Amino acid sequence: MTEKKRVLGRGLEDLLAQHDQDLPFLDSYGPDIGVGEGLPAGAGEHATEDLLEAILRLLRAEGQTVSSDDGIVIEGLLKVTPAELGVHLSFQSGDSPLPLVPSDLGAPGLEDGQLSSDRSEATVSIVQWGIPSRRLLERLCEHWSC
Repeated sequence: MTEKKRVLGRGLEDLLAQHDQDLPFLDSYGPDIGVGEGLPAGAGEHATEDLLEAILRLLRAEGQTVSSDDGIVIEGLLKVTPAELGVHLSFQSGDSPLPLVPSDLGAPGLEDGQLSSDRSEATVSIVQWGIPSRRLLERLCEHWSC
């Protein structure tokens, strides 16, 4: 009888070669902006114009009435202005205190966050668009809609 030689599974090189293929459909999502070596997509700092566009799209999608002549303004609630690095947000609570705590304004991508002691107003700079900045704006829009 001939003994069968036991073969281990495929090596890492085989797996990488099998999955190393061109995926041209990914180009439709646009190029990576500001992504450094070894960092995940979206981890870089975005240009001020790109941040303003993303904020404007999100606010409109949330049903907010926005003017965008010089920065972005929701009358009496939010003012977004371009800054040297990113964009600066100043917002007010409206009728009830803001649904925020100081740590909300210190999340990744947010800098220089200040929340008043009575939570009636706050300021923060967005230097990187990501989940924390999106979540902050969505929470504010929900608060202002109530």
